Amino acid sequence: MIDNLQEKLNFLYRNGKELGESGDTQQTINKILDEIIAITNSDQGYLFTISEQHELIPYVLRRNTRENIPLEQAMIPQRMLETILATGEPVFSQDTQTDKRFTSYMSVQAFHIQAFLCVPIVVFGNLMGILYLPQITTDHTFTWEDLELVESLAPGIGLLIDNSRLQQVALEKGRMQHEMQMARDVQESMIPKNVPQYTGWKGAFCWQPAYEVGGDFFDFVPVDDHTLAVVIADVSDKGMPAGLFMALSRTILRAVLKSHGSAAEIITRTNYLIHQDAQESMFVTMFFAILDQKTGVLTYVNGGHNPPMYYERKTGKMTPLTPTGMALGLEPYISYEQKQIHMQKGDFLFLYTDGVLDAVVRQKPFDEVELQDFIHRHRNADPDQIVAMLREYLCGERKEASSHDDLTVVVWKRTADEKDLK
Repeated sequence: MIDNLQEKLNFLYRNGKELGESGDTQQTINKILDEIIAITNSDQGYLFTISEQHELIPYVLRRNTRENIPLEQAMIPQRMLETILATGEPVFSQDTQTDKRFTSYMSVQAFHIQAFLCVPIVVFGNLMGILYLPQITTDHTFTWEDLELVESLAPGIGLLIDNSRLQQVALEKGRMQHEMQMARDVQESMIPKNVPQYTGWKGAFCWQPAYEVGGDFFDFVPVDDHTLAVVIADVSDKGMPAGLFMALSRTILRAVLKSHGSAAEIITRTNYLIHQDAQESMFVTMFFAILDQKTGVLTYVNGGHNPPMYYERKTGKMTPLTPTGMALGLEPYISYEQKQIHMQKGDFLFLYTDGVLDAVVRQKPFDEVELQDFIHRHRNADPDQIVAMLREYLCGERKEASSHDDLTVVVWKRTADEKDLK
């Protein structure tokens, strides 16, 4: 499934860039639908949009020969599509001749449909269309992996459709403004809204792109009831290209994380897949950690990222967690070393991107020495207070502070140890 995902992401990323450059949405969607038909071994592929009156409108009709299907030759099972329109749920049958749900559907029988996938296209909670893939011949049927693949592709297709609509509006209001806002909305939807809650731990974050779309991202991914994956990363470019590459990197990492493995194994696999899709020498620095919140053991890999600061309350020592490997996407085969720290009560981790060190405050650069001094001064504060004070210090007075890079900070602190929780 990971390999299929890689192929899918590579295709969407490539055509997403093509869309932004050419503006030919119809041609791009034709290519994507052709690819879906090929990946799933479908005979045909139909993409419908939904009108304001909640009616289905044929948008793209394609054969497996990469040709359009004339509307009068289209095999459209209206009753089945109306079911999805009403429920918003996917419909999937591996054999319509024995599937009792569809033996009474006259259109299914009349068109000799042997199997089919029918998936709703939902963007930001709104049903925007339906993707329908029929299998007419009997030498292939669909699998559950096919369904999962098509479902995961559907939102990307929806964004392309939505982009097409926005392009029409952009003729009057300015195309770039709308495209950037859409990309910003999509990117914001990928950024955590809240900090995961674990007894004995507190966290806080700040995410502030310098442009409408940025290349910084962070993520919290629960692995199980007591284990949390934490990541912060920074893409090499700026603006829209960085935003696209950020979304690609985050999606690949989350997919690889589902396959489990050590922190080093996860980043090694993620690097390989990102390299397969990296274009124009783009790369991403990434700090990835797996935290056992019961024991306080944090296992991490630093792929060329700014060293997070680890503060130990007992000793008052501040330790930079320096890189254990190069940035992701530069080379396909890289071995990453993983290291561990044991966080005790009062210890905290300060993660950041280079936008923090690129800031200029009162005409002085805010460098690593300044950062360590700031952390030390506020070592007894809660994470949300640390983040708020840093943000105010760097960004509160625009006339006195400036930054030409994204600003992202995550603070994770242990507030109680095992004996306190017993």
